[in-house]
Amino acid sequence: MTTVRTSGNRFIDSDNRHIILHGISMVCKDKERNYIGDWTPEDFTKLEQWGFNVIRLGIIWDGIEPEPGRYDDQYLEEIRRWIQLANQHGMYVFLDMHQDLYSSLYSDGAPAWATITDGHAYAKTALWSDAYLFDRAVQTAFDHFWNNSPAPDGVGIQDHFIEAWKYTVRRLADEPNLIGYDMINEPFIGSDVQHIVQAMFTAYGELASRLTGSQPPAMEELLDMWHDQDKKMEALSMLGSIDAYRQVMEASASAQGDFERNILSPFYQKVGNAIREYDPDGILFLETNYFSNMGVPSTITPVLDQGGRQDRQQAYAPHGYDLVTDSDYVHAADNERVSYIFRQHEATRQRLNMPMLIGEWGAYGSSNEAENASLHVQSIFEQLLCGDVFWCYWSSDIDRYSSFKGVCRAYPMAVSGTITSYAYRHEEDTFRMEWEEDDSLSAPTLIYMPPHPEHSSHERSVRLVPADSGFEWTRVGTSGAAILRIAPSSEGGSRTVTIG
Repeated sequence: MTTVRTSGNRFIDSDNRHIILHGISMVCKDKERNYIGDWTPEDFTKLEQWGFNVIRLGIIWDGIEPEPGRYDDQYLEEIRRWIQLANQHGMYVFLDMHQDLYSSLYSDGAPAWATITDGHAYAKTALWSDAYLFDRAVQTAFDHFWNNSPAPDGVGIQDHFIEAWKYTVRRLADEPNLIGYDMINEPFIGSDVQHIVQAMFTAYGELASRLTGSQPPAMEELLDMWHDQDKKMEALSMLGSIDAYRQVMEASASAQGDFERNILSPFYQKVGNAIREYDPDGILFLETNYFSNMGVPSTITPVLDQGGRQDRQQAYAPHGYDLVTDSDYVHAADNERVSYIFRQHEATRQRLNMPMLIGEWGAYGSSNEAENASLHVQSIFEQLLCGDVFWCYWSSDIDRYSSFKGVCRAYPMAVSGTITSYAYRHEEDTFRMEWEEDDSLSAPTLIYMPPHPEHSSHERSVRLVPADSGFEWTRVGTSGAAILRIAPSSEGGSRTVTIG
């Protein structure tokens, strides 16, 4: 049985404590390495000291099934090695079937034999992710995937994908810290994106016309704007108003909603059914379509169990990125747009009635100007009480960059009851949490506190209300980080802790 389960909008550990999942993505996209990262035990020590308790570990279909129906057990055993190493450092893992631009031929994901393009040739775009919007080979490959077109052996390529998931789960589900499965990274609609781009650009042109009093720009002009980073930033300034941003994002909501209801959600049902054959308890992590990560309302539906009820072990796992992501202006993410994106995600979470973990955010790269952007996202996660997984193009020295401030932060790792609010302020090094304690639980509440340059954990003051239970500090390695362990109160009920 998995060590983490869901209950309402919370993640719960084996001691029935409310936990916040906070971690990092680790994905090797390098085919020459057979998609096996060069991480070291020392890297995992750093992750533990930085306070991470979960890893979103990437697996690649091309690595699992290099030929139709033939699975690479050595690859999966290497994945097992990372899962076990994470366990040694007290971290949960969930598997992420990762893809970018659909195929290993263009980036990572599907094997070449499962990439059907009807003769369209891939042409690399200046900004890699623009290929989703403009490249016919990428779009057509997705079309064939969603249509389950036959592979060279006559079996549908989507059926192959599902069988690859089934094989992976059968091999790895016995790992005690493996808590679930992210069924596909950033699922993309395919060729219908051309209508979506047309709708969004038209909405933007009409908005620009109203704001400037000029004629709407031609489509060619809008495309030229999109491909020029400086012109794109100038254009995005018109979307500083949330009403304006909403108008552009929702221009294509109908088409995307149809995709999620009629294609993506049935696909999740099939993958979920396959996973349940070998793991009845692992959490199914549901992602949205590509555009919902930018604030388009999502219409995905829950996976159902064999009785037709909502499967009890699933979570909503959208991503959250501003339009400047992957550009040289990633540090200039607009806080109002970012807040809007996460409000949309929270509305979907409430509709789905399940916990939320933001499966990707950040992607700030080596920018040293993204501190404010990351701190703003931190404050959103605190308000929503959701989990999160930071995305970086993996580097063991991400602590060198300013965005790390919003990543390595104090948070409640496990609480004997239900968290009602918490917040950490870096400059003051202060933390406050309120929770409703469950007097039937005996495990301590655990709060991670990051290193601070001015004093050690033992110099921080701790004030508990009620104050009838003890507490102790436990150091995390040699980094200066520490975990505060709070014993349960004999009274239960409402409690607060203030640190610093």
